[in-house]
Amino acid sequence: MTVHMTRHTNNPTNRPMTGPSTAPLTNAVRAEWTKLRSVRSTVVALLAMVALTFLIGLLTAQGGKFGYGGPQHADAFTFVHRPVTGDTTLTAQVTSQSDSAPWAKAGVILKADTLSGSASVSLMLTPGHGVRMQADGTTEITGPAVEAPYWLRLVRSGSRVTGLTSADGRVWDTVSTVTDRGLPATAEAGLFVASPNVAESHWAGPGKLVGNLQHTTGRAVFAQVALAPAAPRTTGGWQSADVVQDTSSQPGDGGGPASAEPATPGTAAQRAGTFTVTGSGDLGSPGIGGVGADAREGADPVADSLSGAQIALFAVIALGVLAVTSEYRTRTIRTTFTVSPHRSRVLAAKAVVLAAGVFAAGLVAAATAFLVAAPIQRDNGYAPPIFPERSLTDPDVLRAVVGTAVFLALIALLSLGVGVIVRRTTVAVIVLFTVLVVIPLVASVTSVGANQWVGRLTPIAGAAIRQTQPLFENAIGPWPGLAVLAGYTAAVLATAFWLQRGRDA
Repeated sequence: MTVHMTRHTNNPTNRPMTGPSTAPLTNAVRAEWTKLRSVRSTVVALLAMVALTFLIGLLTAQGGKFGYGGPQHADAFTFVHRPVTGDTTLTAQVTSQSDSAPWAKAGVILKADTLSGSASVSLMLTPGHGVRMQADGTTEITGPAVEAPYWLRLVRSGSRVTGLTSADGRVWDTVSTVTDRGLPATAEAGLFVASPNVAESHWAGPGKLVGNLQHTTGRAVFAQVALAPAAPRTTGGWQSADVVQDTSSQPGDGGGPASAEPATPGTAAQRAGTFTVTGSGDLGSPGIGGVGADAREGADPVADSLSGAQIALFAVIALGVLAVTSEYRTRTIRTTFTVSPHRSRVLAAKAVVLAAGVFAAGLVAAATAFLVAAPIQRDNGYAPPIFPERSLTDPDVLRAVVGTAVFLALIALLSLGVGVIVRRTTVAVIVLFTVLVVIPLVASVTSVGANQWVGRLTPIAGAAIRQTQPLFENAIGPWPGLAVLAGYTAAVLATAFWLQRGRDA
């Protein structure tokens, strides 16, 4: 006799069963979401976070003013030159260049004469910004991101001038071709060196950041200098001149135009076909060749538009703490653990719902604050050419906006963890306010060193994610700062999970 055994299961419909933990976790998340949107205090806290992020950013934008008092046209440098007529090819190798300033310039130039403001086309190396080609200091083309030694060449053909670069003097790459815009038939061709003033800042005391302009002098060595066709002997040899900034028609506040004027006369020495040239000054116009870059020191309009997140911390702390301590206070936590005995799952569900809700609301608030503040800031002077147009598609702007939402979500999770650990609303709020508000505030008014270390080593370092400009006062970079906050949050949540498993409700 054959006996057929039938195995019975608890799945009479024979449908595939879900994993052992997926459905319970989903149910726990759904339950926590219901709590979040049904409890009035959490909804009020979310709305307060959004309102504070937007309104403070708007008020900061309205209160910020910027005015540029520097030169509208910078044209000052040391010029080693000789006259050329008609079509010309000027070649030189910049064998070395001192890093006197990120926007120091050394290169080749065709210029109408040795007077400031006359027509010119130039091709240059900079220590911090690679190759740049300029026409009259008002048009700029970006070349390769290289440093000395490098070859530069200008080719004049009719009314057009082409700039070329080479790593070896044999294979040449075209940077651009421009119209000479007024170069006479007989012009001056040669080498130039310029080095603008740079803004330097230092702490004079807690909260007292002092900035000033420092004169710089650039130095460059040129080799393999060649003109084709060669200049007639009757024109004489190479001569040196300082092109001195014309300030007669320059607007400014008295100190601005001087930023382009050489601090000291330049020098030029020739030996065995090698030229060693030093010089100060600058070449360009606001937004071109780094002119006006010093005026941007201390200004980060994007971060300012997102500054409301710093005040929104108050609402986020309350929201994160109340997400768990309110249940301890009303004893409803017992019901929660009865329905879902796996305490780690309950805490994980709370964390997911809280982080998702704060991130979504924070993203809307941050994006809206940036979009509304941007036109206000432009009207208040934070506009081209000194400040470029910014949009949400710019990588650093997108990082700052999304990062602000991540920052708020991490603070919410940190607050949730502290709430689980101490289980009392008042104690948790006091601890968080002390760490995130009181300690940074006290450090900022008592000690420069303490302020810098607090900004680097405490959870408030995460606020650095809003930065889009490398300002002197920044204590830490955007990503390292966010990593510090994430580390604290992970440690606190891990402690909360561990304690939650062995405690009574």
